[in-house]
Amino acid sequence: MFFTNKIKNCIILLHGRLKITLNIYIMKHKYFLRALALAGLFSYGASAQTENVGIGTVKPDESALLDLNSSNKGLLIPRLTLDQRNAIPAPAQGLMVYQTGREAGFYFFNGSSWKPMSNNDSEKSVLALTDPWKLGGNDLTTDPTAFIGTTNNASLVFKVNNTFSGLIDASAYQQTFLGVNAGSSYTNSGASGYWNVALGYNSLRTATTGKFNTGLGAYTLELNNGDGNTAIGALSLYKVTSGNYNMGLGSSTLRDLVSGSGNSAVGVNALIRTQGSNNTALGYQAGINKSGSGNIYIGYFAGADGTSVTAAPTINEDNKLYIANTPTLTPLIYGDFSAKYVTIGDVTPALRTQGVATGGYNLLVKGGILTEKVKVAVAAAGTDWADYVFEPSYKLMSLEKVEQFTKENKHLPNVPSADQLAKDGLDLGQTSKMFMEKIEELTLYIIEMNKEIKALKAENSALKK
Repeated sequence: MFFTNKIKNCIILLHGRLKITLNIYIMKHKYFLRALALAGLFSYGASAQTENVGIGTVKPDESALLDLNSSNKGLLIPRLTLDQRNAIPAPAQGLMVYQTGREAGFYFFNGSSWKPMSNNDSEKSVLALTDPWKLGGNDLTTDPTAFIGTTNNASLVFKVNNTFSGLIDASAYQQTFLGVNAGSSYTNSGASGYWNVALGYNSLRTATTGKFNTGLGAYTLELNNGDGNTAIGALSLYKVTSGNYNMGLGSSTLRDLVSGSGNSAVGVNALIRTQGSNNTALGYQAGINKSGSGNIYIGYFAGADGTSVTAAPTINEDNKLYIANTPTLTPLIYGDFSAKYVTIGDVTPALRTQGVATGGYNLLVKGGILTEKVKVAVAAAGTDWADYVFEPSYKLMSLEKVEQFTKENKHLPNVPSADQLAKDGLDLGQTSKMFMEKIEELTLYIIEMNKEIKALKAENSALKK
């Protein structure tokens, strides 16, 4: 009996100690037991194949290591903020997370950087950076501080098909270029130009030393190395290499100018193929094919010779004025700044030479002038007007000599003949002076005749007495 009670007490003691030990084991290995339970869960509904596991299905897909199936639940992967995602140490290639906050979405690590998993172009980033800009644009209402650019003094460079296509210069040169090859030579180490702006294909392409230039349009100022040039319009100032302070507004304005300076052209092809300086042209193809300096061309084809307005050899002339709306060398208004004369009407070059070189006139008008008043200035009263006739020293020709002169010359003394007027024209001031001279001479003749008549009357009266 004693032995039996002993055994019974030992069994009760052993049972208590075993219970305590089991509880302690469970507490220490609860995570292990949970893993066992999870393994049991995975094994539930799993196929006989050890490499395929199904949850919610007894037939997992053979191509899947894990096949999840549910009609009211989903898979939830880790959700991290941008900073948390970037703080993952040594992420494995293929690691996937869901990013919350800015640019929310699924991201995977491709071995070197995090990439968005969306196939929507509007959700893709220009660069997979920590602060990306989407190709479809960003919503600045929720992100008002977003921008494209740099946060330091590095220049912003653009490329298309790996070809230089733009620059916003952060250096002391402060260049701004946009367009394929625009300003591309300024990126060379030997370039020294500054404050230039180029917008358009090949604009300022080969320039390296020019400054203060602005080109807007394809090929504008492509070869330029001058200063202060402004070209707006395709091919404007295309060939200028060393000219300075030229301005072209319109396609192909000053296109073939190489080295001239101070030219201004407004209008398509204005001053095209021009060589020279300080020329001004306003109008379509105004001043075309003209070389020289100091010329002004105003109007459609003003200054063109009318026969070869496309590829004619350039015509050299300086300090000329053309106002016309047709290609002609006899424009409505023509002027010569050096000779200081102007012609109005269809005045031919020959007539211009005759009137200016021979007559010394400053205004030539073809077709007449209609006016309500003409005033002729008298420079010197003693010589430019006929009052000298009344001077005691003036020798009045006798009527007998006047008669003889008119018989021989068919015009009065000191009066031009018809042939001379046809050749040289009529000088209004000189003609008025000539008329006054003859009127004053006639007055003197009448005074003398009146004296003679009075003398004869007195003599006749004496004889009668």
